[in-house]
Amino acid sequence: MADSKQVEVKAGAEEKNSIAKASAPRKIPGNLPYLTAPGTLKRALERLIDASRPDKFNADFMENVLKLSGGAARATIPIMKRMGYLSSDAVPTDLYAKFRTDGGRPAAALAGLRNGFPEIFKRSEYAHTVEDNKLRDIILEITGLNTSDQVAQAIRSTFNVVKSFIPPGSDLTNGGEDTSSQDEPAIVNANQGVPGEIVRNSGKASKPVGLVYNINIVLPETSDLKVLNAIFRSIKENLL
Repeated sequence: MADSKQVEVKAGAEEKNSIAKASAPRKIPGNLPYLTAPGTLKRALERLIDASRPDKFNADFMENVLKLSGGAARATIPIMKRMGYLSSDAVPTDLYAKFRTDGGRPAAALAGLRNGFPEIFKRSEYAHTVEDNKLRDIILEITGLNTSDQVAQAIRSTFNVVKSFIPPGSDLTNGGEDTSSQDEPAIVNANQGVPGEIVRNSGKASKPVGLVYNINIVLPETSDLKVLNAIFRSIKENLL
């Protein structure tokens, strides 16, 4: 009987070990983060934009404010820490606050990608702009996985979720807010006494392109100073 019990205990221990090994996360070269349900991350990022900024971005906030619950929702918290949106104790960071703004969101999304997927950006500085097939090849090169591997697909899908918050054509080369769609301010000034010059401020060292108009005044043939003084007084009061 003792021997049989020992066999059962040993078998039970081996079964638990096999289950633990099966459920343990796979170690992937490159340490690229991924979610098996990246759609939950997308919903979390979309909903936090309009939600009040919490003291702690935890499961309670996700369930009661963002209306996301379960294991897939909780799994988004570590990856948001990895991307720099949350501190190690789940407190929203300045990058989180920037992501909530319309003007700062593209740059915050790019910063999140760079923080979370540094190995990808080592292969391509503009990885957020490459075609999906190119991104897939970069991931396969880093991880050594094959095309059909679900983990490789999950990494790409997770990357693309955050990338979706960067509009195509966004000007983020300086790491600041997207200024690609902002109009340049017009400045009206008088250049060397010429009224009405309109200068377009391009922010560059090149000379401004201006629009200048000239007014030609034909004086009457007269030697009467009163007439001439009246003309010049009118010009001064109404034109200069």
